[in-house]
Amino acid sequence: MLGLLVGGFPLLAHSRPLLRRCYHIPLMLTHDLVQRVKRALRFSTLEGMAYGAVQGTGEYFTPAYAVALGASNSQLALLTSVPTFFGALAQTAAVRLVPLLGGRKRVVLLFAALSGSMWLPVMSVGYLFPGSAAAWLVAFLVLYTLFNAITIPAWGGIMAEVVPDQIRGRYFSTRSRWSTLTNMLTFLLAGGLLFLLRDRGVTGFALVFALALGFRGVSLALLTTLVELPHGANDDERVGLADFFRQLPRTNLGRAMLYLFCVYFVVNIGGPFFTPYMLRELKLDYLTFTVLGVASSLAALLVVTHWGTAADRAGNRRMLRWAGVLIGVVPLLWLFSRNVVFLGFVQVYTGVAWAGFNLVSTNFIYDATTAKNRTAYLAYFNAGVGIAGGLGALAGSLLVGQVPPLLGSALLTMFLLSGILRLLAALAFLPRLEEVRRVRQTSAAELFHIMVGGRPVHRAVGTARVQHHPHGHREAVNDKPPAHQ
Repeated sequence: MLGLLVGGFPLLAHSRPLLRRCYHIPLMLTHDLVQRVKRALRFSTLEGMAYGAVQGTGEYFTPAYAVALGASNSQLALLTSVPTFFGALAQTAAVRLVPLLGGRKRVVLLFAALSGSMWLPVMSVGYLFPGSAAAWLVAFLVLYTLFNAITIPAWGGIMAEVVPDQIRGRYFSTRSRWSTLTNMLTFLLAGGLLFLLRDRGVTGFALVFALALGFRGVSLALLTTLVELPHGANDDERVGLADFFRQLPRTNLGRAMLYLFCVYFVVNIGGPFFTPYMLRELKLDYLTFTVLGVASSLAALLVVTHWGTAADRAGNRRMLRWAGVLIGVVPLLWLFSRNVVFLGFVQVYTGVAWAGFNLVSTNFIYDATTAKNRTAYLAYFNAGVGIAGGLGALAGSLLVGQVPPLLGSALLTMFLLSGILRLLAALAFLPRLEEVRRVRQTSAAELFHIMVGGRPVHRAVGTARVQHHPHGHREAVNDKPPAHQ
């Protein structure tokens, strides 16, 4: 028996034949390969921590940087929409780059290095282009997002094959938890530096972006430990764009993608305006702004593994229904008070809701694709999410100057609109989704018990259930609990 340890915790113990079935690959798993996979999963958790630091010191502060450079509300929306749109288009190139560069790992390493290098011009625009810094910032962030986006389907395809289905929720929630920890700590560090250097112009931003560059270097070094299981480029199932569009309304996978496209469109109608609302309208200083962000990250850190355990137990579809409603309420809470303490509680709720939504929506897509078509579907999916998000931010930039103010602020009107549309999307799509894999029947009380930190209740006998094939076919399965549970 081979124990699989990730982050120091025993997640799975499998014999070699069972490991081979878990990985869906027709190869002889040697002891050396199993050891490399175990090592790769441990290093992937560390890489997630390094990339969390990149976000905490870099990505999360680019809107605040734009505010400091004097960008308007419309320019702030473009800061989200334009890079996201071009990044989405770039993801469709990822599938073609894999055979060209000789493997998915090479794609990941090359474009991770290119994206990291973009922090150099980003940190310099305030000095080099003082009269048009906001426009140049958008241009360099387009390149950063484009390079970063190309890595996503290739990295996702590798990891979805390496992480066994039975522990996917727990592994990625554990990885996310450690990533969120470093994200939170570095975000607090960067916010403190900005507060201390608040009278030094953009010097503080240059310093925190230099930290982001360094952390991306660490992330890149850890990405070299990725294990790409034997998988020839010619083995990939070709999924044409026309076939992809035809499947969207007809299959379970397609309906899930349509829902997520809608979500990211309506989220970005209001999303770009939270930073200017806090910094301009509420006149928060950088330290308070950072503490509110840390409250959200801390909440996500505390609950993300519970979301993963609950999803492994009850299925990603059921947990996605919960999370879809929870994120719909997020922007509506901002309408009730401008009190900073109240907004701290709102941020805690936000962290809980989005930690679950990001985890279970991603794992649902992983479950609903196969090893042969996963890279293609992930490329189309991430491109669709990016395009939807970019169009949403563009729509927000056009609407923000036209909508009537609510409680004295047009930005609050945008939050109200975004929240209502999120809930309508959940109502329209979530009841039509079906679970992809075999799961147990779990009561709401048991799920609540898991979400507050309790251990799952193990039953000796399962119940019959219908499993839905990723593309809509149905087959009867015996709902017998998996061996490792």
